[in-house]
Amino acid sequence: MNFTEYFYTLVKQIPKGKVSTYGELARALGDIRASRAVGRMLNQNPYAPIVPCHRVVMSDGSIGGFGGDVENKIRILDREGVKVQDYMLMNFDKIFFKNFKTNYPLKKMRGEQKKLKRFVELKDDFSKIETIGGVDVAYDKNNGFGACAIYDFKSQGKIGSFTNKREVDIPYIPTYLTFRELPVIEGLIKKIKKKPTVLFIDGNGVLHPYGMGIASHLGVKLDVPTIGVAKSLLCGNLKREVKSVGEHSEIEYEGKVIGYALKSSPRSNKLIYVSPGHKVSFNTALKVVKKFCNYKIPEPLREAHILATKARNVTQ
Repeated sequence: MNFTEYFYTLVKQIPKGKVSTYGELARALGDIRASRAVGRMLNQNPYAPIVPCHRVVMSDGSIGGFGGDVENKIRILDREGVKVQDYMLMNFDKIFFKNFKTNYPLKKMRGEQKKLKRFVELKDDFSKIETIGGVDVAYDKNNGFGACAIYDFKSQGKIGSFTNKREVDIPYIPTYLTFRELPVIEGLIKKIKKKPTVLFIDGNGVLHPYGMGIASHLGVKLDVPTIGVAKSLLCGNLKREVKSVGEHSEIEYEGKVIGYALKSSPRSNKLIYVSPGHKVSFNTALKVVKKFCNYKIPEPLREAHILATKARNVTQ
Protein backbone atom coordinates (compact mmCIF):
# COMPACT_ATOMS: atom_id res chain seq x y z
CA MET A 1 0.00 0.00 0.00
CA ASN A 2 1.30 3.44 -0.95
CA PHE A 3 0.71 5.45 2.23
CA THR A 4 0.47 8.88 0.60
CA GLU A 5 -1.90 7.68 -2.13
CA TYR A 6 -4.06 6.04 0.54
CA PHE A 7 -4.17 9.33 2.42
CA TYR A 8 -5.50 11.11 -0.66
CA THR A 9 -8.36 8.58 -0.87
CA LEU A 10 -9.34 9.67 2.66
CA VAL A 11 -9.38 13.35 1.68
CA LYS A 12 -11.61 12.52 -1.29
CA GLN A 13 -14.21 11.17 1.16
CA ILE A 14 -14.94 14.68 2.51
CA PRO A 15 -18.24 15.60 0.80
CA LYS A 16 -18.99 18.85 -0.96
CA GLY A 17 -20.42 21.30 1.58
CA LYS A 18 -18.49 19.67 4.44
CA VAL A 19 -15.04 20.18 5.98
CA SER A 20 -12.69 18.14 8.12
CA THR A 21 -9.48 18.89 10.03
CA TYR A 22 -5.81 17.93 9.99
CA GLY A 23 -6.27 16.15 13.31
CA GLU A 24 -9.31 14.20 12.15
CA LEU A 25 -7.46 13.00 9.07
CA ALA A 26 -4.54 11.98 11.31
CA ARG A 27 -6.97 9.94 13.43
CA ALA A 28 -8.31 8.34 10.26
CA LEU A 29 -4.73 7.30 9.49
CA GLY A 30 -4.54 5.84 12.99
CA ASP A 31 -2.62 8.32 15.16
CA ILE A 32 -2.99 12.02 16.02
CA ARG A 33 0.83 12.23 15.81
CA ALA A 34 0.40 12.31 12.03
CA SER A 35 -1.19 15.80 12.04
CA ARG A 36 1.94 17.58 10.76
CA ALA A 37 2.44 14.91 8.12
CA VAL A 38 -1.15 15.47 7.02
CA GLY A 39 -0.32 19.13 6.44
CA ARG A 40 2.76 18.24 4.38
CA MET A 41 0.87 15.75 2.20
CA LEU A 42 -1.92 18.26 1.61
CA ASN A 43 0.62 20.90 0.64
CA GLN A 44 2.12 18.49 -1.92
CA ASN A 45 -1.28 17.32 -3.26
CA PRO A 46 -0.82 16.73 -7.02
CA TYR A 47 -4.49 15.94 -7.62
CA ALA A 48 -6.31 19.14 -6.63
CA PRO A 49 -9.21 19.77 -6.92
CA ILE A 50 -10.05 16.06 -7.38
CA VAL A 51 -8.47 15.53 -3.98
CA PRO A 52 -10.21 18.47 -2.23
CA CYS A 53 -7.52 19.74 0.14
CA HIS A 54 -9.49 23.03 0.36
CA ARG A 55 -11.98 21.15 2.56
CA VAL A 56 -9.41 20.65 5.34
CA VAL A 57 -9.39 23.36 8.03
CA MET A 58 -8.12 23.97 11.55
CA SER A 59 -9.67 22.26 14.57
CA ASP A 60 -10.83 25.59 16.03
CA GLY A 61 -12.90 26.32 12.91
CA SER A 62 -10.44 28.78 11.38
CA ILE A 63 -9.79 28.51 7.68
CA GLY A 64 -6.15 27.41 7.87
CA GLY A 65 -3.62 27.58 5.06
CA PHE A 66 -3.90 26.77 1.39
CA GLY A 67 -1.25 26.40 -1.32
CA GLY A 68 -3.37 28.35 -3.81
CA ASP A 69 -3.82 31.20 -1.24
CA VAL A 70 -6.40 31.50 1.54
CA GLU A 71 -8.71 33.90 -0.30
CA ASN A 72 -9.05 31.40 -3.12
CA LYS A 73 -9.80 28.68 -0.57
CA ILE A 74 -12.62 30.81 0.84
CA ARG A 75 -14.05 31.39 -2.66
CA ILE A 76 -14.02 27.68 -3.46
CA LEU A 77 -15.70 26.79 -0.16
CA ASP A 78 -18.30 29.49 -0.72
CA ARG A 79 -19.19 27.96 -4.10
CA GLU A 80 -19.69 24.65 -2.30
CA GLY A 81 -22.03 26.22 0.26
CA VAL A 82 -19.54 26.60 3.11
CA LYS A 83 -19.66 30.12 4.56
CA VAL A 84 -16.66 31.87 6.08
CA GLN A 85 -16.69 35.09 8.10
CA ASP A 86 -13.51 36.77 9.33
CA TYR A 87 -11.57 33.62 8.35
CA MET A 88 -13.73 31.44 10.63
CA LEU A 89 -16.19 28.84 9.33
CA MET A 90 -19.84 29.48 10.12
CA ASN A 91 -21.82 26.55 11.57
CA PHE A 92 -18.57 24.59 11.92
CA ASP A 93 -20.12 21.85 14.08
CA LYS A 94 -22.86 21.19 11.51
CA ILE A 95 -20.54 20.89 8.51
CA PHE A 96 -17.74 18.98 10.27
CA PHE A 97 -17.05 15.57 8.67
CA LYS A 98 -15.39 12.72 10.55
CA ASN A 99 -17.01 9.53 9.28
CA PHE A 100 -14.05 8.30 7.28
CA LYS A 101 -14.01 4.76 6.01
CA THR A 102 -10.48 3.66 6.84
CA ASN A 103 -8.34 0.69 7.73
CA TYR A 104 -6.12 2.80 10.04
CA PRO A 105 -2.72 2.03 8.48
CA LEU A 106 -0.74 3.55 11.36
CA LYS A 107 -2.47 1.24 13.84
CA LYS A 108 -1.28 -1.69 11.75
CA MET A 109 2.26 -0.29 11.79
CA ARG A 110 2.09 0.11 15.56
CA GLY A 111 0.91 -3.48 15.81
CA GLU A 112 3.97 -4.62 13.88
CA GLN A 113 6.24 -2.69 16.26
CA LYS A 114 4.62 -4.31 19.29
CA LYS A 115 4.87 -7.75 17.71
CA LEU A 116 8.58 -7.41 16.89
CA LYS A 117 9.50 -5.85 20.25
CA ARG A 118 9.58 -9.24 21.95
CA PHE A 119 12.48 -10.26 19.70
CA VAL A 120 14.75 -7.37 20.74
CA GLU A 121 17.88 -8.60 22.54
CA LEU A 122 19.86 -6.24 24.76
CA LYS A 123 22.99 -8.36 25.20
CA ASP A 124 26.19 -8.19 23.14
CA ASP A 125 25.96 -10.77 20.35
CA PHE A 126 29.64 -10.61 19.37
CA SER A 127 32.95 -11.48 20.99
CA LYS A 128 34.88 -8.67 19.34
CA ILE A 129 33.95 -5.51 17.44
CA GLU A 130 35.94 -5.30 14.22
CA THR A 131 34.01 -2.72 12.25
CA ILE A 132 31.34 -0.06 12.76
CA GLY A 133 28.93 1.07 10.06
CA GLY A 134 27.10 4.40 10.20
CA VAL A 135 23.77 4.61 8.36
CA ASP A 136 21.86 7.76 7.40
CA VAL A 137 19.20 8.77 4.85
CA ALA A 138 18.72 12.11 3.07
CA TYR A 139 15.58 13.10 1.15
CA ASP A 140 14.56 14.93 -1.97
CA LYS A 141 10.78 14.97 -2.35
CA ASN A 142 9.73 11.31 -2.60
CA ASN A 143 13.23 9.87 -2.92
CA GLY A 144 15.41 8.58 -0.10
CA PHE A 145 19.21 8.49 -0.48
CA GLY A 146 20.82 6.08 1.96
CA ALA A 147 24.51 5.89 2.84
CA CYS A 148 26.63 3.59 4.96
CA ALA A 149 30.18 4.52 6.01
CA ILE A 150 32.25 1.65 7.43
CA TYR A 151 35.07 2.22 9.92
CA ASP A 152 37.71 -0.01 11.44
CA PHE A 153 37.00 -0.20 15.17
CA LYS A 154 40.62 -0.27 16.35
CA SER A 155 42.13 2.45 14.15
CA GLN A 156 38.85 4.41 13.72
CA GLY A 157 39.74 4.86 10.07
CA LYS A 158 37.23 4.72 7.23
CA ILE A 159 37.52 1.53 5.16
CA GLY A 160 34.51 1.65 2.84
CA SER A 161 31.20 3.24 1.91
CA PHE A 162 27.99 2.43 0.04
CA THR A 163 25.01 4.45 -1.19
CA ASN A 164 21.48 3.61 -2.30
CA LYS A 165 18.44 5.39 -3.73
CA ARG A 166 14.80 4.38 -3.36
CA GLU A 167 11.40 6.01 -3.66
CA VAL A 168 9.72 6.72 -0.31
CA ASP A 169 5.94 6.81 0.02
CA ILE A 170 5.43 7.86 3.65
CA PRO A 171 6.30 11.23 5.25
CA TYR A 172 8.07 11.57 8.58
CA ILE A 173 5.70 10.78 11.46
CA PRO A 174 7.07 10.74 15.04
CA THR A 175 7.58 7.17 16.37
CA TYR A 176 7.06 5.68 12.87
CA LEU A 177 10.43 6.57 11.32
CA THR A 178 11.16 2.90 10.61
CA PHE A 179 8.44 2.66 8.00
CA ARG A 180 9.84 5.65 6.12
CA GLU A 181 13.49 4.61 6.12
CA LEU A 182 13.58 0.81 6.37
CA PRO A 183 13.11 0.12 2.62
CA VAL A 184 15.99 2.48 1.79
CA ILE A 185 18.29 0.99 4.44
CA GLU A 186 17.43 -2.62 3.60
CA GLY A 187 18.48 -2.05 0.00
CA LEU A 188 21.65 -0.35 1.20
CA ILE A 189 22.71 -3.16 3.56
CA LYS A 190 22.13 -5.79 0.85
CA LYS A 191 24.96 -4.16 -1.13
CA ILE A 192 27.48 -4.86 1.63
CA LYS A 193 29.06 -8.32 1.33
CA LYS A 194 30.77 -8.32 4.74
CA LYS A 195 28.40 -6.66 7.19
CA PRO A 196 29.84 -4.38 9.89
CA THR A 197 29.96 -5.87 13.38
CA VAL A 198 27.68 -3.08 14.65
CA LEU A 199 25.56 -0.48 12.85
CA PHE A 200 25.04 3.06 14.14
CA ILE A 201 21.59 4.23 13.03
CA ASP A 202 20.49 7.88 12.85
CA GLY A 203 17.47 7.44 15.12
CA ASN A 204 16.49 5.67 18.31
CA GLY A 205 16.79 2.12 19.53
CA VAL A 206 14.78 1.22 22.62
CA LEU A 207 14.59 4.94 23.49
CA HIS A 208 11.06 4.98 22.10
CA PRO A 209 7.57 5.08 23.69
CA TYR A 210 7.02 1.51 22.49
CA GLY A 211 10.64 0.35 22.88
CA MET A 212 10.93 -0.11 19.14
CA GLY A 213 12.74 2.74 17.41
CA ILE A 214 14.28 2.35 13.98
CA ALA A 215 17.58 0.91 15.30
CA SER A 216 15.70 -1.84 17.16
CA HIS A 217 13.28 -2.51 14.31
CA LEU A 218 16.06 -2.62 11.73
CA GLY A 219 18.22 -4.83 13.96
CA VAL A 220 15.47 -7.40 14.38
CA LYS A 221 14.46 -7.36 10.71
CA LEU A 222 18.03 -7.72 9.41
CA ASP A 223 19.35 -9.74 12.38
CA VAL A 224 22.29 -7.37 12.99
CA PRO A 225 23.62 -5.58 16.10
CA THR A 226 22.52 -1.95 16.10
CA ILE A 227 22.84 1.21 18.20
CA GLY A 228 20.53 4.21 17.92
CA VAL A 229 21.98 7.75 17.99
CA ALA A 230 19.41 10.54 17.87
CA LYS A 231 19.75 14.33 17.85
CA SER A 232 16.54 15.03 19.78
CA LEU A 233 14.88 13.43 22.79
CA LEU A 234 11.81 11.46 21.74
CA CYS A 235 10.59 10.52 25.23
CA GLY A 236 11.72 10.18 28.84
CA ASN A 237 13.55 12.42 31.29
CA LEU A 238 17.21 12.88 32.21
CA LYS A 239 18.14 11.73 35.70
CA ARG A 240 20.64 14.58 36.04
CA GLU A 241 22.01 17.58 34.20
CA VAL A 242 24.82 16.99 31.71
CA LYS A 243 27.47 19.73 31.51
CA SER A 244 30.95 18.42 30.68
CA VAL A 245 32.17 16.78 27.48
CA GLY A 246 32.02 13.00 27.85
CA GLU A 247 29.49 13.24 30.66
CA HIS A 248 26.19 11.40 30.31
CA SER A 249 22.88 10.90 32.10
CA GLU A 250 20.52 7.95 32.10
CA ILE A 251 17.15 8.62 30.50
CA GLU A 252 14.16 7.18 32.34
CA TYR A 253 10.73 6.46 30.89
CA GLU A 254 7.90 4.82 32.81
CA GLY A 255 10.23 3.82 35.63
CA LYS A 256 13.09 2.26 33.66
CA VAL A 257 16.28 3.36 31.93
CA ILE A 258 15.89 3.34 28.15
CA GLY A 259 19.03 5.19 27.01
CA TYR A 260 21.54 7.94 27.66
CA ALA A 261 21.93 11.66 27.02
CA LEU A 262 25.56 12.37 26.11
CA LYS A 263 27.53 15.59 25.69
CA SER A 264 29.70 14.28 22.92
CA SER A 265 31.88 17.17 21.80
CA PRO A 266 33.18 20.61 22.83
CA ARG A 267 32.11 21.77 19.34
CA SER A 268 28.42 21.62 20.29
CA ASN A 269 26.36 22.46 23.36
CA LYS A 270 23.58 20.11 22.26
CA LEU A 271 23.31 16.56 23.55
CA ILE A 272 22.92 13.36 21.58
CA TYR A 273 20.73 10.46 22.71
CA VAL A 274 22.13 6.94 22.67
CA SER A 275 20.27 3.66 23.09
CA PRO A 276 20.90 0.03 22.16
CA GLY A 277 18.91 -1.19 19.21
CA HIS A 278 19.35 -4.96 19.01
CA LYS A 279 22.02 -7.48 20.09
CA VAL A 280 23.96 -4.74 21.94
CA SER A 281 23.98 -4.00 25.67
CA PHE A 282 23.36 -0.59 27.23
CA ASN A 283 26.95 -0.29 28.47
CA THR A 284 28.48 -1.27 25.14
CA ALA A 285 26.21 1.10 23.22
CA LEU A 286 27.38 4.07 25.27
CA LYS A 287 31.06 3.05 25.28
CA VAL A 288 31.25 2.47 21.52
CA VAL A 289 29.49 5.74 20.63
CA LYS A 290 31.83 7.68 22.94
CA LYS A 291 34.85 6.13 21.21
CA PHE A 292 33.87 7.67 17.87
CA CYS A 293 32.76 11.12 19.05
CA ASN A 294 35.31 13.57 17.67
CA TYR A 295 32.41 15.81 16.67
CA LYS A 296 28.85 16.01 18.01
CA ILE A 297 27.76 13.00 15.92
CA PRO A 298 29.93 9.85 16.03
CA GLU A 299 32.21 9.77 12.99
CA PRO A 300 30.61 6.86 11.06
CA LEU A 301 27.21 8.58 11.25
CA ARG A 302 28.68 11.96 10.43
CA GLU A 303 30.34 10.54 7.31
CA ALA A 304 27.15 8.69 6.31
CA HIS A 305 25.24 11.96 6.58
CA ILE A 306 27.78 13.69 4.32
CA LEU A 307 27.60 10.87 1.75
CA ALA A 308 23.79 10.71 1.75
CA THR A 309 23.59 14.49 1.31
CA LYS A 310 26.04 14.40 -1.59
CA ALA A 311 24.06 11.58 -3.26
CA ARG A 312 20.90 13.64 -2.95
CA ASN A 313 22.49 16.83 -4.23
CA VAL A 314 23.85 15.13 -7.36
CA THR A 315 20.26 14.52 -8.54
CA GLN A 316 19.00 18.06 -7.85
